[in-house]
Amino acid sequence: MMYAHSPMQSAYRESAPLLHNLYRPVILPPDLIGHPAPCDIFSARGTLVVKTGSVISQRAHDLMQPQHIFCQAEQAHHISTLDPIEELKRVSRALSNIAERVVCGATITSGELITLARQVLEVWFLDADACLGFTRLSRFGPPSVCHEIHVALLAAELASAHGFKHDMIENVIGAALTMNLSKLALHDEMFNLEGAPSTEMRQEMRTHPTESALLLRGIGEISEHWINAVASHHEHIDGSGYPENLKGASISLPARMLRVADTLAARLTGRKVRPPQHWNMHYARGDINHWATHVFGADLSRLDSSLCHTLLRVLSRFPPGSLVRLSNNELAVVTRRMPDQTLTPRTVYAVSDTHGKPLPTPCVRRIRHREIRGYAHDALPKLIDVDWQKAWGYGW
Repeated sequence: MMYAHSPMQSAYRESAPLLHNLYRPVILPPDLIGHPAPCDIFSARGTLVVKTGSVISQRAHDLMQPQHIFCQAEQAHHISTLDPIEELKRVSRALSNIAERVVCGATITSGELITLARQVLEVWFLDADACLGFTRLSRFGPPSVCHEIHVALLAAELASAHGFKHDMIENVIGAALTMNLSKLALHDEMFNLEGAPSTEMRQEMRTHPTESALLLRGIGEISEHWINAVASHHEHIDGSGYPENLKGASISLPARMLRVADTLAARLTGRKVRPPQHWNMHYARGDINHWATHVFGADLSRLDSSLCHTLLRVLSRFPPGSLVRLSNNELAVVTRRMPDQTLTPRTVYAVSDTHGKPLPTPCVRRIRHREIRGYAHDALPKLIDVDWQKAWGYGW
């Protein structure tokens, strides 16, 4: 096992350093033990831990197991061909197909739903930053399905932060993916609605948690934790939710997680008549209580505030997918969080130059928090046309 300074580290100097290569996480397969490394392998902090051609020992493998390892994006296929973003697109297509079959009364199996939950868990575990960032910036399916996937990823962050084991994280993800299963078409209609919802639409919205839970129970072989979270994902801790007006601890923890994740995903995405809501620099750099109040607004009193605080902490002040204006006036998207820090993103992907013109080749940069001038979402009349998949080192 060889150690050296990372080219990522040596390239980052005082003046807006440029990363010439994209890096993405991979999982080291055990069959590489005893064989030469097919490419350079880096730690999450950018330190070169195994050089190309060095034999990977059992000890080296064991040391890297608890953490993600990184490779240059163009070399990562030597270790893993899994593309989390393409997997999310496949999940979106599968969910859309299931929703159509629900409307037709066709048979849905528990195996289909459990497989989708496991796929989302797998790709979130491999590259949560890419999944969260891409889902926030890109529309890769019907709004209702993209929303459920976004909620599933945010809920996975919460479940992991609370120490849930993989089977329970899978249940939380599964609940998010199926929480609106009985009325996905209605959610798409609500997304595109220009006026107030009709009385009939409001009534359908109030009954969809119960109907989705009954649908899952009828399928069979779905965890009760999963089904209960679906049934209660619109309950509020102050009793103002629906359909049962449950309060406080009578709402399961997974259900409270879904409510928080659902609320944040809806705010970040918006609807046809309601633009996305973003937080500003002043609140993001302030006290966590003021920050949470700014992000969740009046909903904070109806949600589990401790979960709101936890979700904001794990997402960081600049979550993946945040568009920011750098101090040199470049427009960039935050791609990766810094391990164990909440103020500074690890890397950004600059997409326009100092004059606002699209960069012919977007640049990956390692920055410090003082090099971010502010959030840029609200200043853009529309989202710029960028292949966001490439920002995380996929789809090249």
